[in-house]
Amino acid sequence: MSKNYLNVGCGSHFIISKGWTNLDFVSTSEHVIPHNLLQGIPFPDKSFDLVYHSHVLEHFSKDDGRKLIEECFRVLKPGGVIRIAIPNLEEIAKNYLKFLELSYQNKKNSLYQANYDWSLIEMFDQTVRNHTGGAMLAYLAQDKIENEEFVMSRIGLEGSELRAQLSDNKPKVQPAKPGFLQKVKRKVKKVLSFFFVFGRKELSEFERIGRFRLGGEIHQWMYDRFSIQRLLEDSKFTDVEIKDAFSSYNASWEEFGLDGIKPVVRKPDSIFVEAIKH
Repeated sequence: MSKNYLNVGCGSHFIISKGWTNLDFVSTSEHVIPHNLLQGIPFPDKSFDLVYHSHVLEHFSKDDGRKLIEECFRVLKPGGVIRIAIPNLEEIAKNYLKFLELSYQNKKNSLYQANYDWSLIEMFDQTVRNHTGGAMLAYLAQDKIENEEFVMSRIGLEGSELRAQLSDNKPKVQPAKPGFLQKVKRKVKKVLSFFFVFGRKELSEFERIGRFRLGGEIHQWMYDRFSIQRLLEDSKFTDVEIKDAFSSYNASWEEFGLDGIKPVVRKPDSIFVEAIKH
């Protein structure tokens, strides 16, 4: 009997065949069904043998995240498996504490401090940023990253691909300094800005930030092995177990390649967890 699998919040990372259905807020392909996941999962009860989502749950508020997990339970068949990959808050916190202490005890060691800086970015940036990419993108766009090995060990294949893309997009020739006329135009524009209505200008900025922060990029909650286990058990799942990128209750999981292709893990900063609907 053929199996039915659901990839929730798949983005551009999905499987076209092998019984997979791909679902996301915005479709990136004809093979991805667009749907507002805040309105639930648009399939009948007991439709799927496996429901998977990677780095999706943390983009929901704590309450909306619980509702998403309950929806996953609803659409799973009895005996079906939920598989979740999320940023591992515990590991991020351990790195922060480790490099905090090392930096404090070795104030001349710039590598420890770089690892400390990156750990803070992992912990906070995607919850507080007000523009796309935030401090993380700026860090990856540097010409030279002193702790590149550590950073890539944290963000994996996607990080190295992004860094390569940023490098390719940098201008090969430095742009000329602005001429006299350009400088004058900038000064005039700056002076004129004082004549705008202050409240209207501020409202525009508030609107921009609000639209961005409600646009899906922000992390609204974080999880560790205890909190994700409790959430799954509170949602009636059983047999909650921490896995790695290539192990699963589903014997075919590794061949799908969704969490990586051995030995490369797609998102090594993740905690991978599975549970069963009985």
